[in-house]
Amino acid sequence: MSYTQKIKDKIKELADNSSEDCTSISYGFKESGGKLTKEKSIIFSFKKKKKLSELTSAEIIPQNIKIGDEVIKTDVQEGTNEFAAYEACPSNFYFWSGNNALNPTGATTPTQQNTIRPIMGGLQIRNQTKSWVGTMGFIAVDKDTDSLVGVTNAHVMTEIFFEANQPSRGVENVFGDDMGQPSSSVSQQVGVTKKYIPVKSNSLGGINYVDGALFTLDSSVVDSNESYKYYGLSFSGAPTFATTSEIDDLISNEWDFFSVGRTTGAKGEGDTKLRFSSIGTVYVNNKLNDTTLTTCRYDECISYIASASTTTNGNSCYYPINSGDSGSALLANINGEIKIIGLCFAGTTSGSPDGYFTIGRACRIDKVAEQLNIEPFTGQTVNYSNTLNPQTHYEIGFSNLSATTIGGNKFFQMGTVN
Repeated sequence: MSYTQKIKDKIKELADNSSEDCTSISYGFKESGGKLTKEKSIIFSFKKKKKLSELTSAEIIPQNIKIGDEVIKTDVQEGTNEFAAYEACPSNFYFWSGNNALNPTGATTPTQQNTIRPIMGGLQIRNQTKSWVGTMGFIAVDKDTDSLVGVTNAHVMTEIFFEANQPSRGVENVFGDDMGQPSSSVSQQVGVTKKYIPVKSNSLGGINYVDGALFTLDSSVVDSNESYKYYGLSFSGAPTFATTSEIDDLISNEWDFFSVGRTTGAKGEGDTKLRFSSIGTVYVNNKLNDTTLTTCRYDECISYIASASTTTNGNSCYYPINSGDSGSALLANINGEIKIIGLCFAGTTSGSPDGYFTIGRACRIDKVAEQLNIEPFTGQTVNYSNTLNPQTHYEIGFSNLSATTIGGNKFFQMGTVN
């Protein structure tokens, strides 16, 4: 068994036995004196740090954990991977609207929120039926049908995306919903909802790896020589998916990260950089029904931060991600080649001032590709989905299946109906 797999197994074991106050367990870089170091550690984050006198013997985190023949130090933090110090990046990093606290005079609306044709990665999309908005991370090929699809988060496509057998799951489905770029205008429709990965709740012991969804794309909005690009980033080639070993090795390299979201625009080029922080288990609140939030566990997530040439050594910047950037791709320059490493889906709002995002979270692309059954789009000739007469199949009761095959046809869960 490889050392990397031993670390994954150890984090899973620790997460299986964690308390309700634990918000993440990851393998990353240790803090010391309020600064981020380069020392590798197992990082435990909790909603609130307690004094040793307030802890039972079972709750005390050991100073070291042995994995194989190596002893790794531990680091206990408050919040979700909270650092003790954050600061603003250069002002031109915050020239996007809705963030006047950091840039009171220069806020603008990112052009990723405009109507952009041909369609490409990093643009605003919206479920036109339910008016939810987020980011289309990139275009891929759905291997089930050899057709082009847009890739985003399940929580961008639909608000309630739990497995149907989850207690108290709300009644909602996204079958046939129109997807628009950027708005709900009929003239801006680019496709329809296709499939998403249903989520398991932590209360039932569920473990998730992906917050992901696909929607069809109309041929009229795609250019095979342009649509694999990312709006706002300068590189022109077609990124492929990073391998499992490359993702496992993120902590051992200082590869530049990149991302494009509808709220914060393009990030990673210029003075402001995105960097690796850690990889491990995080706990996120998702909407179970119209009124209830429930905690969901996501394993092997990539965490990343922002920094710049002006950033104090050991600190990081606010807003590597913000609301609305959900669904954006996380890319990395791996030995001179741009590759997709993850699908961004969450962020941490700990730190001071309270409410500023400080850490971005992404589902690793090997898990996304496996569960959504997609491959990179690099300009190859593919099909387009026929959305005129989709077939439907109804299961009586509450199935936990993501998909089922009936008469040779594969049907994907799109929600629940009365």
